[in-house]
Amino acid sequence: MLKNTVASFLSDRHRRAIKSRFNQARQRFIRAFLSYDATKLKAALRSAGIGARDTLLVHSNFEQDSGFAGSPQDLVNALADLVAEGNLLMVSIPFRGAAYDYLALNKPFNVRKTMSMMGLATEMFRRREGTLRSMHPTHPVLAYGKDAARLVADHERCLYPCGAGSPFEKVHRLQGKLLFFDVSFQSITFFHYVEDLLKDRFPFPVYDERLFSVPAVDANGANHVIRTYAFSKEVRRAADKLEAQMQRQGLIRAGRVGNSRFQLVTTADVVASFTAMVEAGNLPYGAVTDA
Repeated sequence: MLKNTVASFLSDRHRRAIKSRFNQARQRFIRAFLSYDATKLKAALRSAGIGARDTLLVHSNFEQDSGFAGSPQDLVNALADLVAEGNLLMVSIPFRGAAYDYLALNKPFNVRKTMSMMGLATEMFRRREGTLRSMHPTHPVLAYGKDAARLVADHERCLYPCGAGSPFEKVHRLQGKLLFFDVSFQSITFFHYVEDLLKDRFPFPVYDERLFSVPAVDANGANHVIRTYAFSKEVRRAADKLEAQMQRQGLIRAGRVGNSRFQLVTTADVVASFTAMVEAGNLPYGAVTDA
């Protein structure tokens, strides 16, 4: 028995050692052949179609093995510089899981203090000087740029977090673009804006019927109560179906820089493709669970 125990220990240790050596070799390879800096990043994204005056909503993930020679803050700075004459936005959802479950906890939302749970880049952007944050407890949006104040204004008045009057609608009206950087298309929060736009055409409700009242603190320290609906947990969104449709239409620009991959779409194309799918009866949803 002792022999078996020792053998098992050594085997586990050897596995860890092999994994560690592999990761070290991988990191050396990436640094040697797939490294890129902010200048190369901006050049790649400009080649994909992002201009200095664009309104850009970014979903991103900072990966240690991406090859990017910089910190999460350097990545954010590069993206802000990319659209220096326009607007940079990120979503700063403060929870993981379902919005309904989060709201049921009745946690206060503080615009200045509640952390983003959507990755380190979003949290660095939240803390960046000059970044504004909309006051909504489930889908607060971060904005920096010439229209930032207008983009985040009055989000707290929206009963539907991504619907009419929200920053998502305002991004669309500014002919916005969506960038997925080292994340999949499945992270598309803008999906919720389009489903709100088309909600009356679905054979199921996209929102739960409960109206929540959430305590909140604004940027000046004043207290508020925000009312909002939550997206239904019984509905399974299938953004991969929307992605496949847009790929067939040639509406997704995909690229790579270093060891990072990205996709770029316009909000106009997302709305048009989503709408066409609904009109054809090909809904970008999975099975709806009975409540």
